[in-house]
Amino acid sequence: MPRAAAFVALVVILGAVPLFASDYLLEIGTFVLIESIAVIGLGFLTGFAGRISLAQGALVGVGAYTAALFSTALGLAPLAGLPAAIIMSGATAMLLGTPAIRLSGLYFVMATIGLQQIIWVLMMNWIGLTGGPQGMRSIPAFSVVGIHFASPGQFYLVALAGAVVSYVLARRVVASRFGLFLRAVANDELASGTAGVAVVRTKAVALLLSGAWAGAAGFLHAYYLRYIHPSMFTLDFSVVLLTMAMFGGYQSLEGMLVASAILGSASEYLRPFGEYRLVAYGALLTLSMMFFPGGIMTVVPNRWRLSAARSAK
Repeated sequence: MPRAAAFVALVVILGAVPLFASDYLLEIGTFVLIESIAVIGLGFLTGFAGRISLAQGALVGVGAYTAALFSTALGLAPLAGLPAAIIMSGATAMLLGTPAIRLSGLYFVMATIGLQQIIWVLMMNWIGLTGGPQGMRSIPAFSVVGIHFASPGQFYLVALAGAVVSYVLARRVVASRFGLFLRAVANDELASGTAGVAVVRTKAVALLLSGAWAGAAGFLHAYYLRYIHPSMFTLDFSVVLLTMAMFGGYQSLEGMLVASAILGSASEYLRPFGEYRLVAYGALLTLSMMFFPGGIMTVVPNRWRLSAARSAK
């Protein structure tokens, strides 16, 4: 109960941010919240199933384009695009990723890079559907039952709600029997298969969940910017998302959220470095991997992590 109360208190504090934060800070916070959803989704596959994926950025793009098309081409209410974005990104991950699910190590990583590039090329060249190099413009403001969420503060609250729901659902998945299967597969595929775990099916479902969370992030991405372009969903973006998952700790949802906040805002608080900020960004990551390779949450006292693990059961 204390943990649940602390979580509610944190959500309330974050919900009050628009009352005193500038539009600039709200913009940063919104992007951090959206990226955290994609990072949590990546955690199912990369963290809990032990498969390193470099296609998450493209799957976010699939969700973004799906959501945009539902409003611009079909003229449907924005919220109708949410389940469509989730389903389309999940289905894309399954359709293109399942053939590679039996691969391991570097071979699977290479396969996900291929998946990333296939989707990106389609975004760039399927002009009749995606707008190609011109991108998609005139995406309407997000609204629910006639209430518009167009200002930075209003959409920040929408992104916060999305991040909270995604975290709670992910926590339920991780604490379930399926979450146990995921951790078993990540630790030892052969032993878990011998114990009766359907290894291939478990990894396939992890792939599906990773895509579904990416679709939700893409939905928010499209309605926040109200303009999307293939350059937003390149391999670089996938690398950033993977870095956040690594920095947070592969099997720590809380760590992934903390890493999203730290690294998601890094481009802003490193801005004084000018053209050298990418060097500073790389140095920050290198030092973090040197001093806490297990993720940022390893700096948290062990008794707190044990309490968190018990509360997830």
